Amino acid sequence: MLTRETDYAIRVLLLLVQARRLNAAQTIACKAAAGEMGVPYRFLRKIVPRLVVAGLVVSTRGRGGGLRLARDSRRISLLDVVQATGVTGALLGRCVARPADCSRSRTCRVHWALRDVQKSVNHALRGHTLDTLA
Repeated sequence: MLTRETDYAIRVLLLLVQARRLNAAQTIACKAAAGEMGVPYRFLRKIVPRLVVAGLVVSTRGRGGGLRLARDSRRISLLDVVQATGVTGALLGRCVARPADCSRSRTCRVHWALRDVQKSVNHALRGHTLDTLA
């Protein structure tokens, strides 16, 4: 299940895609982006640093500052956003994330099944870019 943080990040990134289409250099103030996409401002302020570290967003402070996409929207997949907002939002189970932590992962059929499903989910998320969603 995707987290609320991931949902909010996707919403804001889609707004930035639309802004880029209107004007390649345009930035959007964090507060304006929050209001436009129905994301609590305080929550967005916690999400933005993760998006910056992941190389999805550039955040500029001060007058005329704001948020803008760090790279072309065709090169940002839903998987990128999910991973930027915390890997747990897309993982089916802890044993899939850290097989070494589970003593049964080598012999457990459930682990193998979840691992295969996880690969399919990641592939599907990777196949959808912000460009195709905006």
